[in-house]
Parts: sequence; C-alpha cells; structure tokens
Amino acid sequence: NLLYFNKAFAVFEGIDTDDDRRMDFGEFEQGLSQVGLSLSSAEAKAEFEQMDRNEGGQVLFDEFCAWLAERQCPVDGEVATEFVLNDERAASASGSKAVTTARPHDAEADIDSSGFADVEAAISGALKDKAKLKDMWCAIDFNGNGKVSLAEIDKFVVATYPKL
Repeated sequence: NLLYFNKAFAVFEGIDTDDDRRMDFGEFEQGLSQVGLSLSSAEAKAEFEQMDRNEGGQVLFDEFCAWLAERQCPVDGEVATEFVLNDERAASASGSKAVTTARPHDAEADIDSSGFADVEAAISGALKDKAKLKDMWCAIDFNGNGKVSLAEIDKFVVATYPKL
C-alpha cells in the first residue's frame, strides 16, 4: 500500500534527524516514541542490530519497513504485517496481507504534470555535459564516500527537481 509506505517514510524522516536518509543508532534510540516503543538502551541496541540486516551500522528505509512489519508497529493507525526486502523476493510464510486497513480510492489525484518535459530536458542536458555531470555526481554523493545510494539520489532529486 503506497499510502502506508508514504506514512512509514514520514516516520523514518522524523527519526533521521541529520537528513542523510539513513538511521543510526542514536537517531533510532531518540525516535522510538514515533513508533510507539519505550525500550531500555540495551533493548534498543538489540532491536537496531536486528533491523540492520546488512550490518552496515546504519538502517536504510527498506530495512526499517521490514522491521516495522516484523514488530507490527503502528504507523498512523495502520499495521503492516509483512514486508519483503528487495533482495528477499520471497513471500512471507504468514500469508497475511501487507496492510490490515484500506483507504478510499482518490478518484481525482492532485497531480500536475506540466513542467515534467522541462525537468526531463534539464536532466538530459546535464547528462550530456561532463562538467555538469561531475557537478551532479558531487551533489548527489551527499556523504562524500564516492558511492551513491538510492537514498542520496532521492534526496538530490527532491531538492533539485521538486516538480517530480
């Protein structure tokens, strides 16, 4: 359910106080109340380590969603009972639905696509110019580690091309 994941992302962003689209243990411990939990520091550390499936020391959004579903933590009154990580692709053994409540269909979406062609032209132009492409890479590589994550790309696109 896209609406549920949008709400889950809002919670994730609220916990991710340094806005790097990754959650470290300190942020997680401080933001536990946003998912309805009150844990000791040791319990929080154990939960964080369980959530950090790739053992990178930081939790990405997909790891957070999987953890929310496993813990069945409510997000704005909804509880996900299943989430499959991109690299897992297998269905949950529980066979339950991903979200237990449904929302009414929005028959008149608030989407204005005017200006999309201009954004596409700007991106295409930047991709053809090596200097612009290098500047774009440096802007996207938020943490300067020489690697670009999906979170960094998303942050760049949202900041640079708000129309999208």
